[in-house]
Amino acid sequence: MLILASESIPRHKLLKASNIDHMIVKSGVNENNFHAEDPRELVIKLAKAKAKGAKKILDSSNEENFKPCIYNAILGCDSMFELNGRIYGKPKNEAEALKRWLGMSSNIGILHTGHALLLSKPRKGLDTNNKKLITGIVSTKIYFGEISKKEIVKYIKTGEPMNCAGGFAIEGEAGCFIKRIEGCYSNVIGLSLPWLRGNYIIHYD
Repeated sequence: MLILASESIPRHKLLKASNIDHMIVKSGVNENNFHAEDPRELVIKLAKAKAKGAKKILDSSNEENFKPCIYNAILGCDSMFELNGRIYGKPKNEAEALKRWLGMSSNIGILHTGHALLLSKPRKGLDTNNKKLITGIVSTKIYFGEISKKEIVKYIKTGEPMNCAGGFAIEGEAGCFIKRIEGCYSNVIGLSLPWLRGNYIIHYD
């Protein structure tokens, strides 16, 4: 079984839709304690911390829900949105979301997702170093169409952007504002399924 070290509903839905048996375990990580100028460095730091945090909780927990859980890997993920060289996570409030979306209109952004896969034991043939911790960054370029302030305000009022890295959900109502993407689609939702397939599924199928 795969442990998802995240309460992210979109990530959970991605795994469920792909029929990947998993359990959600809170990582206990305070994201505000992590900083880096490079968004790629930041998402990897957070992904590692989440995977290790979930392992610590699993190893020390006496909860009945965890007793029957025999896991072979823990997946930590974190996503950040890069726009005009700045890093963005979830908007703090509607005013911040509005300002950001006004800058996203007719612009190009990059969604970076850090992945950290903590294996319960080394898997032979997985890599030359036989590692227990596998990390990777997947970045997807997103092209936004021209969006009016009225459309943006209406979208923000749905509440959808307030819980998403970058302030938008490509699989939700924001999909109509995105002209195209370059790269992995599921990565924009929260984790790259092709990355997970190559580093976990084909080795534990």
